[in-house]
Amino acid sequence: MVGLADCNNFFVSCERTLNPDLENRAVVVLSNNDGCVVARSNEAKRAGIKMGQPAFQIKDRIRSGEIIALSGNHLLYREISIKVHDIFRRYAPKTLDYSVDEAFLIMDGIPDSQLRNIGEAISANCWDELHIPVTIGFAQSKTLAKIVSESCKKRGKRVGVLFDAKEAYPVMKKMSISDLWGIGRRLSKRLYTSGIYTIADFADKELGWIRATLGINGERSWRELHGEHCIELSHVQSSLQDSVSESRTFPEDVDDFDYIRARIAIYAADCCKKLRAMGGECKTIGVMLQTNRFHTERGIARPVGSINFDEPTSDTVQICNAAISILNSIFIQDIPFKRAGVWLSEIVPAKSVVPSLFDFQDSVKDKAVRSHLMKAIDSINLGPGLPVIKLASQITQGHPGHNDGYSSSFQAPHK
Repeated sequence: MVGLADCNNFFVSCERTLNPDLENRAVVVLSNNDGCVVARSNEAKRAGIKMGQPAFQIKDRIRSGEIIALSGNHLLYREISIKVHDIFRRYAPKTLDYSVDEAFLIMDGIPDSQLRNIGEAISANCWDELHIPVTIGFAQSKTLAKIVSESCKKRGKRVGVLFDAKEAYPVMKKMSISDLWGIGRRLSKRLYTSGIYTIADFADKELGWIRATLGINGERSWRELHGEHCIELSHVQSSLQDSVSESRTFPEDVDDFDYIRARIAIYAADCCKKLRAMGGECKTIGVMLQTNRFHTERGIARPVGSINFDEPTSDTVQICNAAISILNSIFIQDIPFKRAGVWLSEIVPAKSVVPSLFDFQDSVKDKAVRSHLMKAIDSINLGPGLPVIKLASQITQGHPGHNDGYSSSFQAPHK
């Protein structure tokens, strides 16, 4: 059996951990530039707010106080996500972290009779320790586990267990084909023309027709609905990602070098924290800038640069210095930019990195000291909200219309 543990309305739930007054209120979380809705509370869903709905369409309801709109706090969401996934790992023999708010629980060797108790324990611990509501569905395949989890959410249940794939048929008859994992809205429109409107309609089709119409991926979804394990998700089994990136759109066009330098330092530091959390080190860092694509009268510029390190690293100071060095080489004076970003690539396990043969002893000693320093900083900064310890390069005098807690009106200390 396999389980899907899904955090309910995750971004909103995270915000409620900081502000309990948001409970039982219609709350939405907006995208990076506050352009559209990316998360909704149940109250906001009942109020008719759609996922991805542009913020300007509900601005009157926000101003009146009917809807509470919050800018995304992704540092907070990631910190809570790490803690939630740690709780999942306490109970499951193996987990696949599918997304920031979802994980598959591989329950090999666990008696079926214990699944509901384990699910209830996981959900209770996530609520008691973190105040994050979690719904868990157990079934014979990942696709069925997703269906069970969605069904539990709609019925207000914390845990559901499906022992026989046939028992899911009544639920599948009520679910649109667009809700089937791997299908989505675009492909569902194609299936409508063949009379497939619900997941049950899809499951009722002959396998030969599914294979001829949708290929191997469609066949896998069909087999999963009939209780067969077909989707392996090998890309999420590795704890190391191929790359890590952080980018943001500015509230307005900016040509202030000091402001952009601070943003680049912040993004680089965030990438370093993710890199160390996964136990990796990177060989390459890149920086990008982009002008406003809607201001075509100025022309569109996308300067990009990268640097290769002599040895893989996860050191924030080293990586931030490299990022600022790249920015110095690609920044164009008197051109306002709308977006900036940093990425780290060629990621390798930290334990596999062999120091240079030259100055081997000094290299090992220096790296050990820096590694302890980074661990200490990560430990101090662990928790919701903005980091306690920052590099001086992350601090700026701020910029009109933008306030993220990194701005400073005082002289930064020398140490």
